[in-house]
Amino acid sequence: MTTAPNTDAHDPRIGLDSRRMAITIVAAVVFLVAWIGAGLLEVKAQDSYVTSPGPSLLRLALIAVSGAAAITIVRGLRPIPRSVFIVVTVFLCAVEALKSIFIIDMLGPHTGGLAGNPTLTTSLGVVSLIVAVAYPIVVALALAAVTAQLVPVAEAAAPAVLRRRSRTAAIGLFAATGIVLLVWLLRTMFVDAMFLFEYGDAFNALGAAAGFVSAVAALRVVAEARSLPSAAPAVGSAPSGTTPRSARTLAFVVIACGLHLCWESTILAIGYPPVFTLGYPGWVVSLFGLVLGSLVLAVRTLNCDPTHDAQPGDLAQPGDTAQADTSA
Repeated sequence: MTTAPNTDAHDPRIGLDSRRMAITIVAAVVFLVAWIGAGLLEVKAQDSYVTSPGPSLLRLALIAVSGAAAITIVRGLRPIPRSVFIVVTVFLCAVEALKSIFIIDMLGPHTGGLAGNPTLTTSLGVVSLIVAVAYPIVVALALAAVTAQLVPVAEAAAPAVLRRRSRTAAIGLFAATGIVLLVWLLRTMFVDAMFLFEYGDAFNALGAAAGFVSAVAALRVVAEARSLPSAAPAVGSAPSGTTPRSARTLAFVVIACGLHLCWESTILAIGYPPVFTLGYPGWVVSLFGLVLGSLVLAVRTLNCDPTHDAQPGDLAQPGDTAQADTSA
């Protein structure tokens, strides 16, 4: 009688289970919507025609919602990175609260105090711009790190389910790429088509959102496929028990570029120039980053089929192996 090796002893499964992963995906979508809504309200609050503090107050509420969603995302990280992220998020909310108070004071009947302090005005503007550009990147890093973690073998989906999920995620990535490329090509070919300029950015925003969600789903499929005990993992050249770094990097690029492209395209779609973000160069970089990252990640996801190169016995669960050895 022999005993099967304990594969989990040297390969701890520290990732999220299915329920917590579902919560993380919902939190990511909430962050996407709240962060973009806060960006739109920032533009509206700085519009010279707006004389009410309502947009600033609503923006502050959306910043709080996006911060809570981001903290929910990083629950799967280790204690030190999670604590650092929470501190950064609290600092973000404090900066945005000061900025909202400043705008409300500026719109009030007496524009003294905070509104009359040019140093504070400049400092808040610079810090807010840094936060607007850097914080989504930090959230994208955290989301990719959490999603890429392996899962318990018992939580990993069956190979047939993973095949179906990999195709669905790849289709979402291809669709996101097709949408933004089609709008870009049509704008290039038909310069005089005003319809494309008025509504093309709305389609770009939808495509970026689709790429954002599909990248999270694709990385989760790769992580689950890698978690299954296979003698010849089909994804990349990383050793069994780890998620390939290339898949994590690609997912991060798509998530970060999707966030920024969705944000800028939404601002452009409602008729404002992208002066509050990275401008036109940032739009171009995020668009082509989304396109290239989505295409490569889609191919990697289609190749993550756990039965692609494995033999029938390679996907047996550790408990099944132990039972077979005991009976022998």
